[in-house]
Amino acid sequence: MVSGQSGGRPERGRGQPPHARDRPARALEGAALAPVSEGEGSSAPPPQGGLAFGVLRLLRPWQWSKNSLCLAGVFFSGKVFEPSAVAQALGTAAVFSATSSGVYALNDALDRERDREHPTKRSRPVASGVVAPGLAYGLALVLALAGLAGGYALSKAVALCLALYLLNNALYSFRLKHVALLDVLSIALGFVLRLVAGVVAVGVVPTAWIVTCTLFLALFLALGKRYGELRRTLAQDGARPALEGYTQAGLEQLLTSAATAAILAYAVFTTSSGKNPTLIVTLPVVVYGVYAYQQLVMSGEPGSEAPDLLLFRRWRFPACVVVWLALYYAVDYAGLTLFR
Repeated sequence: MVSGQSGGRPERGRGQPPHARDRPARALEGAALAPVSEGEGSSAPPPQGGLAFGVLRLLRPWQWSKNSLCLAGVFFSGKVFEPSAVAQALGTAAVFSATSSGVYALNDALDRERDREHPTKRSRPVASGVVAPGLAYGLALVLALAGLAGGYALSKAVALCLALYLLNNALYSFRLKHVALLDVLSIALGFVLRLVAGVVAVGVVPTAWIVTCTLFLALFLALGKRYGELRRTLAQDGARPALEGYTQAGLEQLLTSAATAAILAYAVFTTSSGKNPTLIVTLPVVVYGVYAYQQLVMSGEPGSEAPDLLLFRRWRFPACVVVWLALYYAVDYAGLTLFR
């Protein structure tokens, strides 16, 4: 929120922590997410870099990290050392990256008018005029078709997951993102489809446990994103319509519920999925990671409206992933047994 207003116009640079004002914007994600320094009523200058750089930002390659979830299937199925399975998983992540970039291009083209009124999104390539809407729509179509073709080359099951992913995102882009609760459920479903695609790509049937854990964790992250957006836009124009259906207190309750559900689902998975019960030793890492993230979001951490960036800016979260992977490998691959 903007503070220190005088005469109805926010002062230059006010409302941002000192480190955010002084730190240079990052080359890619910073250009799309960093707050502008002018008052809310001014127009943002087009980002530097020309059309090629604008197209690159339109495709949001920094968000391809979300598609690493497609690799979960090869890890949980115990096929990490099978080259063909690893190749299938990597191929699935690649086609989802292409398809998701097409979705980002579509969203930016559809939202260009609203984005121009937003204090940060006004610098997006289409909203700022660097990329023409027609080009964005064309890229969206080409990438969607390329993703489907690549998915079909991997397997019909992967292609089906991609088709459902595109359908879900089309519904989100045209309607669901404007409806509270359905918006976050749609986002969570996108992550579940990534997971399922990665699992079926290696010839394994997804279990209810892994789907449930992924659903609640993704729902938790989506609610955290909405909470950060709500806090940021309480005193600003350009907020997404779905935020009108949320309250800060209500989102806090939903966040806590989703966090608890994700932890409980994972706890039951470690002890009741038929795997080595020693997997319970990984539970404290999950508990810490989930609640540490919730604490950051609810404390108003800058950037909490972009979970994919926030998770990488704090060393504790990558550390949690590394520790969790090491413990899971020790139990499921190396056969460490402490409980029966």
